Amino acid sequence: MNLPTLSNWRTWEPNPIVVKELRQAVRSWAITGMLLVFLTILFFVTVGFLLGESFTINPNQALGRDIFQVFLPVLSVVGFFFIPIYVAGRLTAERQEGNVDMLYITTLSPARIIRGKLLCGIYLTVLFFSVCAPFMVFTNLLRGIDLPTVFVLLTIAFLLSVLSLQAAIFLSCLPASKGLKILVGAPSGMFMMSLVGMMVAMSSEMMREGVGSRLGTWDFWGPTLSALLLGLLLFGFFHLAAIALVSPPSANRALPLRAYLTGTWLLTLGVAVAWSVSGGSLEPMNSWSSVVTGGLIVALLIAVSEGDDVSLRIRRTIPINPMKRALAFFFYSGSAGGLAWACMLSVATVLLGALATQTDWLNLLGSAAAGRGRAAWVTTGDEFFFAWVPGVLFLYTLAYALFGLFIHRRFQPHRSPIFAGLCSVALPALWAIVPNLVLFFVNRLSWDALQERQLGNIFNVFALKDRAFIADHQLCAVFLAALGLVINLSWFRQQLHAFQPVPRAEPAAPVTPPPL
Repeated sequence: MNLPTLSNWRTWEPNPIVVKELRQAVRSWAITGMLLVFLTILFFVTVGFLLGESFTINPNQALGRDIFQVFLPVLSVVGFFFIPIYVAGRLTAERQEGNVDMLYITTLSPARIIRGKLLCGIYLTVLFFSVCAPFMVFTNLLRGIDLPTVFVLLTIAFLLSVLSLQAAIFLSCLPASKGLKILVGAPSGMFMMSLVGMMVAMSSEMMREGVGSRLGTWDFWGPTLSALLLGLLLFGFFHLAAIALVSPPSANRALPLRAYLTGTWLLTLGVAVAWSVSGGSLEPMNSWSSVVTGGLIVALLIAVSEGDDVSLRIRRTIPINPMKRALAFFFYSGSAGGLAWACMLSVATVLLGALATQTDWLNLLGSAAAGRGRAAWVTTGDEFFFAWVPGVLFLYTLAYALFGLFIHRRFQPHRSPIFAGLCSVALPALWAIVPNLVLFFVNRLSWDALQERQLGNIFNVFALKDRAFIADHQLCAVFLAALGLVINLSWFRQQLHAFQPVPRAEPAAPVTPPPL
């Protein structure tokens, strides 16, 4: 497909999904009714505040701020909750097996389908924001809030609305039944509603401190740009994950997602190092290590659910060069490659986190960048705990994932590969519940027992009373992970050997006609 440029502008055409969705939205009473209700609320809130002000003797010098603090939650509910549910609900209905819609019969690419849904939601968000913007700006005339604060808060609310919309699209693309999607969507909806409270708290803080006086300082732009970068990275992940979920199983769905996550890993590492060096604190590096390890734990559970079969479509794209093929093994679809990719990034994450807490390389880097002598380094007092706990959690999850993979291959090979992921989740739950049930029936279950060392229990790592026991958990996790690798070693060799490109057919030799 040719990309739109100024030279081929005559061939430009709108996304068919956008046209379809907007036509449905125009005919839907849900959008029209919500827009009318939204306008009515804004109008009556404004009239109510102005009428109330007319009955007071002393004028309210913060009337605009009071009205704005009512407008922003109303707008946030629409942007964070209503529009994402509307777009995600339509996509969920189209993905039902009994609904033969454009999603199943179209020749459009999965990326174009997801972009169409996203653009439709963004258009609806812009529609509601354009309706609310005049009311928001009007509050500046009533005193109590400045225009920079209004525009900054509107921009934050819009960006969070787009992020909530993409997250809702991702959840609607999950390969699950309608009931399971509702079960997953309920806490997600509660989280989106909690964003409304976050916006209210953020607006109160910004209006109290004032934004206009800080727009030219790095104290404002540093955290703002970092938060914007993290939001963009999270948006890109949800977007690529949604595309992968609607792609056919024969496609190489993992390649763009793993390549993106690897780049994200490098970029966020640079941001964490920069903040640690500039602030003289290990907290950014510890936070980065914890968040990245949590993401890689989820990646492990997804990898074991991918399956072993490499389609002919994927094999045709495997490089012939051995070096390129070895690199492609980590990024192409398949359980073995996904496990290897997650382990590679996890080892690098744990080592960098341990080096940050056990050595002075960040301190030396900060001193060299500032051009001065070594300064005092601010530590948390839990260097060993924060250095090795992410590695313990990952090793435990790796062990459970390998055990689940072994159970699926050996005892239930006819089931879907998702069964391996379910086993990987069920095993740590059983390991944590069964011993405590035994203690309960023998009347020895107490908070002290829960805080004691329970080797093999991944949840016990967070409940330890004596953090010195983390070393015992570390040895247990290494042993279990090694055992899982041993019992799956032959399978891994088979997958590595099967990762070969399709042999190219030799050109047929020309047939020489017989002599006359």
